[in-house]
Amino acid sequence: MNGSKIHLQNLKQIFLEAVKAVRPSNLLSVKNNYNFQPTQIGEHLCIKVDGKLWNIENKRCHVVGFGKAVLGMAVHLEKTLYQHLVSGILSIPKGAREQCQSQADMQLSSDTVFRVYEGAEHNQPDETALQAALEIKHLATSLGQDDILFVLISGGGSALLPMPRRPLDLKKKMSLILELSNRGASIQELNIVRIALSDIKGGRLALAASRAHAVISLIISDIVGDSTELIASGPTWSKAISKHPKPKEILRRYSLWDSLGKDLRKMLTETPVFISQEMENNHIHIIGDNRVATVAAKIEAIIFNYTPCVISTSVQGNLDIVVEQYCDILKGLYQFNANIITEAEFKKIFPYGKDHFRKLLITLKVSGARGKPLLLIAGAEPTVKVKGRGLGGRNQELSLRLSKIFFEDPQLKNIFFLSAGTDGIDGPTDAAGALGCHHVIQDFLDQNNNDLEKLQTYLEENDSYNFYKNLNNGEYQIITGHTGTNVMDLHFLLLSDFGF
Repeated sequence: MNGSKIHLQNLKQIFLEAVKAVRPSNLLSVKNNYNFQPTQIGEHLCIKVDGKLWNIENKRCHVVGFGKAVLGMAVHLEKTLYQHLVSGILSIPKGAREQCQSQADMQLSSDTVFRVYEGAEHNQPDETALQAALEIKHLATSLGQDDILFVLISGGGSALLPMPRRPLDLKKKMSLILELSNRGASIQELNIVRIALSDIKGGRLALAASRAHAVISLIISDIVGDSTELIASGPTWSKAISKHPKPKEILRRYSLWDSLGKDLRKMLTETPVFISQEMENNHIHIIGDNRVATVAAKIEAIIFNYTPCVISTSVQGNLDIVVEQYCDILKGLYQFNANIITEAEFKKIFPYGKDHFRKLLITLKVSGARGKPLLLIAGAEPTVKVKGRGLGGRNQELSLRLSKIFFEDPQLKNIFFLSAGTDGIDGPTDAAGALGCHHVIQDFLDQNNNDLEKLQTYLEENDSYNFYKNLNNGEYQIITGHTGTNVMDLHFLLLSDFGF
């Protein structure tokens, strides 16, 4: 195997180890201050949640969950709470259980109390997810002081917990959100609009369970900055928020407001996005996020003899901006290393803050001293404006765009790139993401009389999935299936010739 293929294989392995670190069974472990195995402590029967002891004696425990990562969380609670768990409802992606058949930590017991709904194929709400949402809210409203409700939440939860507010129906809500997404709205903007259109999001699930002894939310974050109120559209967030734009502002920004019906515009204007009712029984815990994955990636990178540096855990914005930023950083690194630009000049190029820049400078000294390839690691949640009719996702498109640049710019020919979703899903495809390097384009041009004009057509049609699928039998595509977790995307930029 030549050096290029070894680097690409290494990047894949680093990605898989990072995903493994944020699997629910690892996040809900004793080492992370969670222990759901009931333990007698004095006169009380206790479990530990984020270091805090909860007395569950004479309490009925119920679990509801929605998202791409909640199946593994539910399995963990089922095994540990055992007879104290009396009911459960899950809304998970279609096909998730089948894809996880070989994974022991993703299997509910044969006599499970959970009712499992599999819906929202390709992250689009459907009638199955709606039925799950109705049952979850019904359960929440039925609880009293002898009940504890555990709410498992992860990315993908918005699509798996749809409950449109009248007069809106599910089809019309889906159409509006899809159009907003296609016009380049961020996940934060999408979720603010989703909340405004929902009868269960924005704290309304917590409000429905307000008579329970406790509502304990366990969240795996897929949102930049871990904005709890926006993860799965904040169904248990019960505080007013003023820092976010109003739904009307967002819809105007993407030229959609004027096309809405009068009743819908009235609802979006008059109804608060979040409820603003403090509830003493409501407790929220983020158990895992992108930072956990990037740390795991650093550790694995060292094993492969790379010098790693996390340059950001909050890369966002349109892909055009992300591509420009990454290319500026790469060229700036080479110029700084060659003493062509000063530290101050390089700092102006670097877009991710002074703390990350300081860490990068320290890493550069280590990399230069050791003569090892430099691996830049980022956690990301970018967006893409869909203009074409092809099939793809932001990760595959980003890898393809950068591959073209690496091919055209001799200075960047030794860069290897990975972009993949930690959930194993990139857009409406079965791929998690893809690899990028100049070899991707060279291999394409060497086959079937392909040329750069045909490559440009793939890009213009947003058809990155078919590009990668048809190239070398999918050699550069990353296929994992549902991973059982979701903490945004991971980007790896390997400078294989840096420090030599």
